[in-house]
Amino acid sequence: MLESRASLVGPEKIVPFAPGISWAVLPGDGMTLVYWVFEPPACGEVPLHQHAASQGGVVLEGSIHLRDEQGRTMTLRAGDVYTLQSDAPHGATFTERCVVLDVFAPNRVEYEERYAAGTTADQFVVVKAGA
Repeated sequence: MLESRASLVGPEKIVPFAPGISWAVLPGDGMTLVYWVFEPPACGEVPLHQHAASQGGVVLEGSIHLRDEQGRTMTLRAGDVYTLQSDAPHGATFTERCVVLDVFAPNRVEYEERYAAGTTADQFVVVKAGA
């Protein structure tokens, strides 16, 4: 029998991450799903960062302006998908409410632990594994 976890990420599971940012995290076998809601201007911007996990995502609502370390920006809108290689520096800005579903592989254990603990921050902060 297949185990469905979709019912585990209902609206009541979307909790604060930082001002203007909410999330729900669903650990998987070899991957972590993160459902993000960004509400500008309170959400600020996601600073340039990188992580060992590969990242893919789909914009479900609104738009996101992804940028790379050279300062190039790509605007993605609802229905657009993207992938980022492991250790690829990237950041993001938001000019409207944006909902994104990210998939990280391998697991972002630090996100899974932060979500389980209910930890919030004053702004988007990059948490590295083992930190």
